Amino acid sequence: MTEGWGDILFPNERVLWQGQPDLRIQWRGPALPFAFFGLIFAGFALFWMVMAYRSGDFWLFGLIHFVAGLLVALGPLLIGPFIARRTWYSLTTRRAFFANDLPFAGKTLLALDLRPSLGVEFDGNEPGTILFRGRAEPIVGERFDSTPAFAQIHDARTVYGLIRDIQKGSV
Repeated sequence: MTEGWGDILFPNERVLWQGQPDLRIQWRGPALPFAFFGLIFAGFALFWMVMAYRSGDFWLFGLIHFVAGLLVALGPLLIGPFIARRTWYSLTTRRAFFANDLPFAGKTLLALDLRPSLGVEFDGNEPGTILFRGRAEPIVGERFDSTPAFAQIHDARTVYGLIRDIQKGSV
């Protein structure tokens, strides 16, 4: 599992776990109000196009609004899996790594030292999210301004246990 990590890992540091966020579309959270609004907007545009067509007016103008409504509705739901497909997490005996390869943003690799004083929170869900209360240092690319997290990972409880063991020094 440490293949390709030669320039990144410290001496005697080894990879314990690697994973990606859950790739499924999430029908919850902040995406729902956008989906509701977008569907209402697209529905009204569709209604307008039908009424304009029936009266012989230029109905194609409504197509722009219909597509915009669908983008507002489906965009937030589809962006999550798009980003998740291009996100990877790794856990070593000393650090947590967060990697992205996003179009227009490029590649980033951030590392966070898992010292005992670092605050770590687990949401208890499956797939679950593990939040780190610290700043990740950039190894490749630019720093991002969000709280480092292993978001929506499978087997999160086991990974959280590994992190706690690393912080105690028993790994």
